Amino acid sequence: MKIATTLIVLLSILTGINMYSSFTERDRLETALRLLDERINRAEGNVLNVSEYVGNTIIDFERMEHMLENNIASILNQLEKHEHEKVYIQLKEEPKPIEETEVPAVENTPEPTNIDESPSIERFYDPETELHVPNIETIPVNPVVASCPRANNKLNKYISRLNIRRDYKFVVTYDIIDDEITNARFNNSVPANLKGAVIKFIDSFTRDGDVKDCKISIKVLEN
Repeated sequence: MKIATTLIVLLSILTGINMYSSFTERDRLETALRLLDERINRAEGNVLNVSEYVGNTIIDFERMEHMLENNIASILNQLEKHEHEKVYIQLKEEPKPIEETEVPAVENTPEPTNIDESPSIERFYDPETELHVPNIETIPVNPVVASCPRANNKLNKYISRLNIRRDYKFVVTYDIIDDEITNARFNNSVPANLKGAVIKFIDSFTRDGDVKDCKISIKVLEN
């Protein structure tokens, strides 16, 4: 009887140990599963957050790209509408060098008597005024020396509506005969419409007589 009782007690103890081990292992597994579920839920939340952040970032990039495209289009539109101011430059004539001449030695000579070499004016007696009046036909007339007209700054008025596709730099030589601009010569190739505008510009100069071989240097920038 003692042996049977002992065996029963041992079996009871082993059964209790096995049951305790089973309960412990089950509790450990349940705890591990709960932790795994929590980690999976956190990971899923992080993935959703990352996905949302990436989506928002892509939207921000698209918005920034759209804003940049609008800004570039606005700048290009302003550049196309911008009109360059036409200018011209007239070259200054360099002064001619003064030639050195030898000065002869001064000799003490008596000063010559001043002789009036002006032509004599014929006079005749006017019975009505009882005076001797000069004959107008014999009065000498000093000839008028004409000079090339001075350029003004109104070139832009004549070329503002022209479509100029590149820069032009040229010299125009012209004559003035009977108060008219004639025989205009261009030293470089210039379009016909620009030639006509330049001749109109030259025709606006103030003139004071006939003169030949007047020159003006002009530079026109593309618009």
